[in-house]
Amino acid sequence: MKCSDYIANFFAEKEIDFSYIFTGGAIAHIIDSFYRYHKSSNTGFLKPICVLHEQAGSMAMDAYTRVTGKPGVMLVTSGPGATNLLTGIACSWYDSIPGIYITGQVRTWEIAKGKQRQLGFQETNIVDMAKPVTKYAKLIKNAKDIPNELEKAYKISVSGRPGPVLLDIPMDVQWSNIDLNKVRRKKQVKKSKKLKNQITKKQLYEISLLIENSKKPLILAGAGISNSNSEVEFEKFVNFLNAPVVTSFGGKTSIGNDHDNYCGLIGTMGLKPSNELINDCDLLIVVGSRLSWRQLRSNPKQFAKKAKIIHIDIDKNELNKKIKTKYRYDVDVKNFLTFFLDCNKKSFSNFSAWTKGSKQKYLNYKLYNANDILDKKKVNPYYFFKKLSDNMNDEDILVPDAGQNVMWAMQQSLIKKNQKIITSWGHSPMGYSLPAAMGVAAIENKKSRTICTIGDGGFQVNIQELQTIKYYNLNIKVFILNNQSYGAIKDFIRGNLDGRNFAVDKKDGYEPPDLLSISKSYGFKVENISINEDLEKIKKILNYNGTVICNVDLGEETFVKLDPA
Repeated sequence: MKCSDYIANFFAEKEIDFSYIFTGGAIAHIIDSFYRYHKSSNTGFLKPICVLHEQAGSMAMDAYTRVTGKPGVMLVTSGPGATNLLTGIACSWYDSIPGIYITGQVRTWEIAKGKQRQLGFQETNIVDMAKPVTKYAKLIKNAKDIPNELEKAYKISVSGRPGPVLLDIPMDVQWSNIDLNKVRRKKQVKKSKKLKNQITKKQLYEISLLIENSKKPLILAGAGISNSNSEVEFEKFVNFLNAPVVTSFGGKTSIGNDHDNYCGLIGTMGLKPSNELINDCDLLIVVGSRLSWRQLRSNPKQFAKKAKIIHIDIDKNELNKKIKTKYRYDVDVKNFLTFFLDCNKKSFSNFSAWTKGSKQKYLNYKLYNANDILDKKKVNPYYFFKKLSDNMNDEDILVPDAGQNVMWAMQQSLIKKNQKIITSWGHSPMGYSLPAAMGVAAIENKKSRTICTIGDGGFQVNIQELQTIKYYNLNIKVFILNNQSYGAIKDFIRGNLDGRNFAVDKKDGYEPPDLLSISKSYGFKVENISINEDLEKIKKILNYNGTVICNVDLGEETFVKLDPA
């Protein structure tokens, strides 16, 4: 069997739905095999999504996996095709999102040796570049190694803390033949009695005792809950303890924001009452969060000073680093929640008074004053996200971009049960949300609507994918939050460089074009929202059957409201 055909068949056996593709000579044989498999098979697997930039493809695949939990495969050529992947791969690496990236490479005899920088055309050592942001990266020089390397890479990607992997395959390996009679996939090592990342009874007893002896426990939900598809188990856990819940950015959709115990978002960009709960609790139960620097508000010594901390995260490399605690467990979130509920049938102390008081403080807090909104000549971004949130249906998916965009979305949106909000939490590149929304919208048999919010700056980073959206007839509602500037950087300069702006607005280096005219040239329906009263258009836009590009005029001076603490 031709090696490239074997690769296609392997991923079809793994029931990979989509292959994300940017063509090139060094990957042509594998693309051909994937295409022929999809056309000749009735399985529907390996459906091609051809993008217009490798970065956009990697982001689309990343977002698809965030929603479905299933990894995708991306195929790109050598050299610039491979290096263009790195930003998207990093998005998956930092947020523990599985995915398989296959890069073409020059023929094995054209690979430079020693200190020679390049021999073959478009030759690049992508493996060493990708290693810091992948779980596994390997150059495969012999076709006989393909079966075991594919199996190994796939297993590494989806196991433990999931993440991206990269296989670099030279052209002559792709067109080589594999003798199926000689293929012997390595046998899987038998699982030991104690499985990795499993909670023990002793650890469960220790955790239960800490909860029983606390008066003011607080649960901090992280992205690990959604990554492990544990939202159902987590809600049962919250209901069982009846303790208040705060979340990180990535943990916001771990529980419906209308739940009785939900008390908001913590961290530098979080809410004042939510951060105060961190200070007031006597026991903090961290579930599926690495406790990033922004969650700690850059001051770990002041974080949960009065509390004992239970830290549950699958990545042992993130435990006991920024926050020291003896109660740390590198276990799978779903495993912990399942076994905790199985082993604890008896209720703990009654925390209802503490929980109700915490909830009331959260409900009393307002990010904006309604009277201020009526005086605005432009659109208030907080009011925009309130109206957008009010008009979202069950199971809708919101994909905000980086900078002020994601901060407003996280602070103001009320994400209800079964809705999702996804973005690149750790890496957070401008331009992520347009191709990410494309990856979400391509999911077949999806009841939800895909909503993209993005700044005027971010929109231009991957604007070429408007043609991909048009070609595949995808249905995305795109709201361009237009402040004619790089607002987050402008805000930073205002507070740190005495307002010495450069390269952030039209006065000094940045001026966006007419984005609606560009969008219209692709054949999309366009809308404009210029004042708060126009936000009533949101409902009609969301219900339109097809892609809509809507400009939301925020004015040139925009801010993110921060907790003064």
